[in-house]
Amino acid sequence: MVSAAGQEQSPWSETAVRRARLWFTVWMLFWVPVILWSYGPGNFFWTCNVAQFLILLALWSRNRLLLSSQVGTVLLVGVFWAPDFLLGLFSGGALANFTEYMFNPELPLLARVTSLFHIGVPVLAVWLVYRVGYDGRGPWLQSALTVAVLPATWLLTDPERNVNWLQEPLGLEQVWLPEPAFVVAMMILYPVLLFWPGHLLTRFVLRCAGPGRRRVTS
Repeated sequence: MVSAAGQEQSPWSETAVRRARLWFTVWMLFWVPVILWSYGPGNFFWTCNVAQFLILLALWSRNRLLLSSQVGTVLLVGVFWAPDFLLGLFSGGALANFTEYMFNPELPLLARVTSLFHIGVPVLAVWLVYRVGYDGRGPWLQSALTVAVLPATWLLTDPERNVNWLQEPLGLEQVWLPEPAFVVAMMILYPVLLFWPGHLLTRFVLRCAGPGRRRVTS
């Protein structure tokens, strides 16, 4: 977009992007207390929860690299989360796998409802990078952040909560490696199985979105 002065307007200044920043901030102001009250601070260490904080920071700091680092993660998780949730919804929770918690009546209903962000946030994140541009260095930054997030998860969260699957990956009890070694292994597996596939999926989606105003940099 070109301003009246003939200068190109920053995509971060577009009305739609500014509104998205405002509404996402409102969402976070609602979501954080709900999760804190329902599950405690340890729940914020989940990768997708960390992603929400980083997306918020990226929106306010206008940091395209930081935003791009989170898009692939939330998108790929959402691709698996949404159909698993729908399968559980139509089966009364019987066929749900990693969204089984959504059908657990012992957990606060409001907290479970807020987990629907796994559907909405990926759409928002992809739309944002379509508007402001996608930085292909994102998965490198995300991989570096994981070097801090996973050890912090292991040290600071309740093992019974299995945050970031450090105790029971995909429901399987971790008995193969000593815990510190498994944390290191997960630092490798997360980029290989989540961040880089998410990066490729993001690039594919952006290219399928048509010309628009997207910018994809390697």
